[in-house]
Amino acid sequence: MKNSCFSILSGLAVAGVMVSSVYAAEGWGVDLPAALQKAQQEKKLVLVDFTGSDWCSACIKLRRSVLDTGAFREYAADKFVLMEVDLPQRADFDAELRRRNEAIAEQYHIAGYPTVLVLNPKGEVMGGFEGCISEKEAVKALDTAAEAEALFRRAAMQSGVERARTLMLIYERFPVSKSFAVAYQALRDEIMACDPDNVTGIHDAEAVLQQARLFLEERNALPISSPEMGRLLERQLKEAYPANRPAIMMDRCQHALATAETVEDLLTVKKMFEELIPHLPADEAADIRHFVDTYFADPAALLQMLKRSRY
Repeated sequence: MKNSCFSILSGLAVAGVMVSSVYAAEGWGVDLPAALQKAQQEKKLVLVDFTGSDWCSACIKLRRSVLDTGAFREYAADKFVLMEVDLPQRADFDAELRRRNEAIAEQYHIAGYPTVLVLNPKGEVMGGFEGCISEKEAVKALDTAAEAEALFRRAAMQSGVERARTLMLIYERFPVSKSFAVAYQALRDEIMACDPDNVTGIHDAEAVLQQARLFLEERNALPISSPEMGRLLERQLKEAYPANRPAIMMDRCQHALATAETVEDLLTVKKMFEELIPHLPADEAADIRHFVDTYFADPAALLQMLKRSRY
């Protein structure tokens, strides 16, 4: 990408290190520079599966239920060059390949397994997903990454707020899990640099994110049942941006549950949960609703259960 700080290039790819063509499984390469070169020639993207093939149960399941299915292979054939970065525990795994794979995992800040990255031919992260998900969810994530790549190419020909608006389309759908944190932050920084006047709202979003991080650090420093936690939560709730209120309200409910001493206390907790529910996504709201309807149907029994759990 032209003049982009969102460039997480593989050190191996940049160095041009090439190895012999070895395949982990039919159709899956183990040579990243070769995969990037092939993607360039065939006008495709590179799908990289970071896996622990003999110890990571989620990795094994993802392979069996998604990546190695005929339907997925058919879907991926015209879109991706397939690349595996395996870090197994077995002692007989090729030592040189292990070293290269460890270097690639470190270069791309992989925080958990399995992680699937989508790279453009330059080795830049376009998207992907983390964990074992369904084939439908995987295809959706990979299609989003392919759309991001097209938007990045458009953004490369733009500047200023126009560029920021295009990048914002990517940012709003970019993965936010740990393995994507560095790329996500780089994208955000680039949008902020292109949009100093906050036309896209990116500076507001950054302020919300920074507050959320600060508030979480403050809460993590205190025991959930301490009086100090109660005072902290009330202060944070008053100061919070609207987007950060649900997380604080949830911790407030948990603190109130952990410290409830009477049935009247539990009725107050129930009211807190009722206030929280409208602020949650539909699936989370349904779970909390079920919890409230189930456990608060008999507050006295709930109180006894809570007291037993404390001792």
